[in-house]
Amino acid sequence: MAGTLRFVSAGAGSGKTYRLTQILHEKLSSGQARPAGVIATTFTRKAATELRERVRTALLEKGEFALANSIGQARIGTVNSVCGGFLERFAFEAGLATEQRVLEETQSGVLVREAIDAVSDSATVQELVELARRLGVESWEDALKSLIDQARANDVAHARLAAFGERNARDLLAHFPAPATEDLDALLVSAIEAGVPELEKRSTGKKNTAEYVALARETLRLVRGGTAAWSDWVKLSKGAPEAGLKAVAQPVTDVAGRFSAHPRLRQDIERYLAAIFALGARALDAYAQRKRELGVIDFVDQEHLFLGLLQKPAVVEALSEELDLLLVDEFQDTSPIQLELFVRLSRIARETVWVGDVKQAIYGFRGSDAELMKAVLAELPAMGGTKEVLGQSRRSRPDLVRLVNGAFGDAFAPGLSRQEVELAPVRKELVPDSALANWVLNGRNVTERAAALAEGIQALVAS
Repeated sequence: MAGTLRFVSAGAGSGKTYRLTQILHEKLSSGQARPAGVIATTFTRKAATELRERVRTALLEKGEFALANSIGQARIGTVNSVCGGFLERFAFEAGLATEQRVLEETQSGVLVREAIDAVSDSATVQELVELARRLGVESWEDALKSLIDQARANDVAHARLAAFGERNARDLLAHFPAPATEDLDALLVSAIEAGVPELEKRSTGKKNTAEYVALARETLRLVRGGTAAWSDWVKLSKGAPEAGLKAVAQPVTDVAGRFSAHPRLRQDIERYLAAIFALGARALDAYAQRKRELGVIDFVDQEHLFLGLLQKPAVVEALSEELDLLLVDEFQDTSPIQLELFVRLSRIARETVWVGDVKQAIYGFRGSDAELMKAVLAELPAMGGTKEVLGQSRRSRPDLVRLVNGAFGDAFAPGLSRQEVELAPVRKELVPDSALANWVLNGRNVTERAAALAEGIQALVAS
């Protein structure tokens, strides 16, 4: 049966680490949690070490020497180190060796790139290069790597990934206008051929008219040659000659502005997404095969395999008997697969505390999703959870806190309450004047300017 669940909303400088230490200390000292029954995940090894040492210090200060000595039994570490520890413990159930070789992120990235190269035939690459050029995709290779990362962060099976290309294209094109039945290329060519001579004839020598005529002629050349990118159509639809000649250019503008209804644009989008998703699926297969050959796993594999373990009754039963407290730091930066892990563990643990701040979600490149976090928090009451808000700023100067409150109180208002956004300053102001200053240091000698700056700061602190 699931235990209690609490979310602690902790803004920057609100004492999050102190609160985490306090919770751990309270639960260990009261006997509500055994050291071996604690899981505390943080985002970095440094943060994990700091949390462990703070708790040990707090216990020593209270004279809890036995608990302080046994804090090493607690699983305090990054998500992946915790997952790795359980995979070693339940290696038999997971079908793994008791010791796994785990790739670092840089090593994993190299293998992914090698896998992409291995499955990228020349015809596919040529097609993607041309489609990316027409669609304005700066780097299809980076887009592919991002797709692979997202697929793995969301625990999408390789076999299912290829079919997502058609689904994504269908969902995207549902927002486009119906395909045009006319030949838009021919219409644009005709409009430019009729309009440009008239513009040149009636031009008064204005620079913007000359630039527009040059743009129209270049677009005409590209469309005739079949090499126009969709950005060329967009530029032409937004360009304009001098005010007195806009009516002459209007037919060109009207046709160019219909680019989103061009049947070939739809085809390009469908072909690009089909190709990139299919290539992603093949690359994932090649990457998995390469890891098997090397006898290694990566961080996402650890999470995926541990998630599989949490679906085995024997593992769930064993953890249910020992898991007293689950602490999750930086909750807002968890990926979807990590979130699923935390939800499953919360159903096993006697008590769960998630600590985070949706306003600080910065790890989208690792698969986190601020909208997903907000959706989870919206369901917190239905999950039987409660919310605690750390509402004081202990780090920043009062003037700065008030400035941030004023700037962001309304910005976050649609999704968050002011209580969750604005912090009350409690730090003593160091100097009576404003927290903002603008110093201008003249002179060419860098050393003298640096010395003057240091002297100014010293005088400010001394006052």
